[in-house]
Amino acid sequence: MAHLLHLNGDDILAGSIEDHRADASPARMALDRANALLDAGKLAESAALCEQTLRTGPLAPLTAANLIMVLRAAGGDAAVWETDLLAQLQVMATDAPRQVNLGRLMAALGRKDQADQVLSGALQDDATNIAGVMALTSMRLAARNVAGAVALWQPLFDANPENGKMRLNLVRILAQAGFREDALKILALSEPLCHAYRHEFDFVAAAVRGTGATGQAAMTLDVFDGFAKDYDKTLEKLGNRGPDAIARILEAIRLPRNPKLAVLDAGCGTGLCGALLRPYAKRLHGIDLSNTMLAEAKKKRCYDKLSRCDLGSIGTYPIGPFDLITSSDVLVYFGDLSIVLTNFASVLRPGGWLVLTVEEAATGWTLAPSGRHKHSALYLEGALHKAGFAKPKHVQTFDLRHEFGHPVRGLGLATQRLALFG
Repeated sequence: MAHLLHLNGDDILAGSIEDHRADASPARMALDRANALLDAGKLAESAALCEQTLRTGPLAPLTAANLIMVLRAAGGDAAVWETDLLAQLQVMATDAPRQVNLGRLMAALGRKDQADQVLSGALQDDATNIAGVMALTSMRLAARNVAGAVALWQPLFDANPENGKMRLNLVRILAQAGFREDALKILALSEPLCHAYRHEFDFVAAAVRGTGATGQAAMTLDVFDGFAKDYDKTLEKLGNRGPDAIARILEAIRLPRNPKLAVLDAGCGTGLCGALLRPYAKRLHGIDLSNTMLAEAKKKRCYDKLSRCDLGSIGTYPIGPFDLITSSDVLVYFGDLSIVLTNFASVLRPGGWLVLTVEEAATGWTLAPSGRHKHSALYLEGALHKAGFAKPKHVQTFDLRHEFGHPVRGLGLATQRLALFG
């Protein structure tokens, strides 16, 4: 039977299977549209667009894989396309990195046995392939094979005997999967290697042990100062959708795209929201704790001004009032949000909008093993009310990113400062 799919090139699934943005083709744009239709519940239209695009070719393998996954999620018949794609990619998987990518795709498609076989083979050829180790670790933990998962990391530790951060990554993964006792054992082994980034170690240790987080601002600064140059690429690989969620919320509340507003991007990082906020802003001001991140944001040339700010300290804020404050995936570094939300209200004009995203919790707020906090919609509504905000006008949930092979559920909302507050 002739191949239904025609693939473009043999650089199979370069990067993350969740990331299709490296392909700037009409097929990629069709994929974005199919995803939007799927999110809107228009399943038949989404499936039809996926099939139509899959027939066009030649397609980048990564785009084809994502189209097939959207087709399946929309209830379409993806089996033939999936079989054809995997058959072609197996021929192309001639080295360990490509075998790892193929194994990750098989896992995402639910073909666990095939994925285990391919990934195990790839790690026999290259035991220190971190992407392969991460993928197979996730699968073994899902099967509750903790010893097998931890054993995968030993070649990495042997090759990097002084790397405490690598051990902290395994600590996070084990704790996130619910294996806290095993995480604590690795935590103890990592402590002597973490002198240079003690703040991060203490923060992770507090999360895993379930004690109160300490040194939060110092830890955040340490992490992001060293992370700035690779931040955008890393979030891209994780399928980060925080800025997309902010854009969708702004559209949902029908905020006019007139460049008349004073806009504050609170926790702007490297400026990932800068371009989407620019059409609304007469004055766009980005603030962040990390000067290194601000330097990266400056390169994007979206902001009128950038300044260093600790969101928990009102004395570091720029002078308002602002008409709109956005905070994308930033409040996860705070537990109790009362001080930050009160600070936002202090520099926001009456009637001004606050748009934010967090990681979703079932109730209240909690410090997750990842070292980030999760907040529930009910908690946010109460905290916002106490800080002088109205009941949220728009609330939505979405997959914020992928972490350790699993989606992280996000929560986004829009609210306005009460006119009589303050």
